[in-house]
This record gives sequence, C-alpha cells and structure tokens, in this order.
Amino acid sequence: MSQEQLLTADYIDSQIGNVIEYYTKWEFEEDPFYGKARIKGLADDDFGKLKIICDVISGSDLELAFEVEEVFHLSDNRPLFTGSLPEIYSANWVSTDGKKKKQIFISPPNENAKEYAISQTNSKVVVKRIL
Repeated sequence: MSQEQLLTADYIDSQIGNVIEYYTKWEFEEDPFYGKARIKGLADDDFGKLKIICDVISGSDLELAFEVEEVFHLSDNRPLFTGSLPEIYSANWVSTDGKKKKQIFISPPNENAKEYAISQTNSKVVVKRIL
C-alpha cells in the first residue's frame, strides 16, 4: 500500500491472512506508536463493537482496538492508520527553564518538520529524521 488510510473493517476483511503495518499519528508530547500484525479476522465484543483478531508481530496489541464509526481506534480513542510508515523525526531543544528536552514526532502533511517543531516548542530546535 503506497499511501495511508484509516483502518476500517472492510480493509481488515480484505487483509485476513496478510501482515499489515499500522500506526497512529501523534501530537507533540505523546508517545509514538506503530506495529505489524497478521490479521486473522473480526469478531463482535461484549458491547456490540467489532474487535480485530490478530497475531501481533510487533507493536501494541491490535486486539485492544475497537471500531468506532467504521474506523478502528486504540483504547485511548486515537484512530489507527495503515500503509507505509510515515516520516518520523526527533527534536532536541533546551526549554525556557534550561532543561534539555527530546521528542519523537510525525510532521503534519505538507509541513516542514523543523518549522513544525519550532512552532511546538517556541525554541531553537535540532530536528533529525529517524525513519
């Protein structure tokens, strides 16, 4: 798959038996998340929501993801995406209190990663692409 898409029941149904890459986008100050899983199928949970059945190869357990309005979300309600992994960056800066800080992030589409990091930290920042 060349571009990201929201992880939906229809997509999972089409991928039963296959290994998919999946991830959540995150904001500055949140931990990153991505992984791979072999999809076995879908099942209803006790609350009437669809649940993914899979063998997790790496990353968080997709069995905790639930369908909300036709899109799968992690337990913290962040939507799951599938496709090639996005560009991941590391930002390093010194905060106003003099402490060194580091953050891993995904730059929003069509935005320069360094400019985005500067807007989030209000500081001079060193940005490196790590994936």
